[in-house]
Amino acid sequence: MHTPQRITEAVGLWVGSLIAPIFAFGSLLRQARIFHPQGINFRADVRSVEGADIDPRFTELVQGLTKGDALVRFSTGMWSVEKIMLPDVLGMSIRFRADRDDNFKPEEGAQDLLLVTSESLLQLPVAALATNQYNFAGNAYHGMAPFQVAKQDDMILRVVPATQIDVTGTDRYQNIRQAVEEDDVVFRLETASQSQPMKWLPLVEIRLMSEVSLDDTKLEFFPFRTGQNIIPQGFIQYMRPVPYLLSQYARRA
Repeated sequence: MHTPQRITEAVGLWVGSLIAPIFAFGSLLRQARIFHPQGINFRADVRSVEGADIDPRFTELVQGLTKGDALVRFSTGMWSVEKIMLPDVLGMSIRFRADRDDNFKPEEGAQDLLLVTSESLLQLPVAALATNQYNFAGNAYHGMAPFQVAKQDDMILRVVPATQIDVTGTDRYQNIRQAVEEDDVVFRLETASQSQPMKWLPLVEIRLMSEVSLDDTKLEFFPFRTGQNIIPQGFIQYMRPVPYLLSQYARRA
């Protein structure tokens, strides 16, 4: 856990600590995550973006992210039922440098990123309507708040599909399984400065290789696992760590 560097971050950590028991109680009752309760996991290969000119500021970061396997979890936002009934956002969690031989637990230098199909907290209601719920591979996923990326402050992150995947049914889990079995399913991690939010810079490609079966009650992503120096910044980001930790403990209780 990083020490807050700004007043807004200290306030966010304080607010998050106050509301954490609510999330823990909800996770205890649900015996699952409050948000993103149901998911599907894939082993992924991470490579530099072919043919792209990588900004020199991020060369070392790209080298670090491309070492070893990654774990990718796609998830629903609120609802754990299979049938799609109500608007929802989808989630994508990525662990870079995951130990393939030990249930994809974090290796030394591991980095977790937690993203959703909304560009910001305020846009969540609109994003829930705009999200393609049938196709995990048909959406862009966003960090929703700023990060320090390779010592560059106030950067934003997104993961976008690099391949076009058509779905044939209404079961989103079967759709992504079938796509991975039959096609190349590739995403691209990109970053941009908050001052130039339309100028996206490529970092790495994430290619889904195969589904992996993991115990979802034991699988824990943490927004402040920052082994590759992608560090959350700001009020919203610092609200997250304490509720995450207490909720993880509660759902295993």
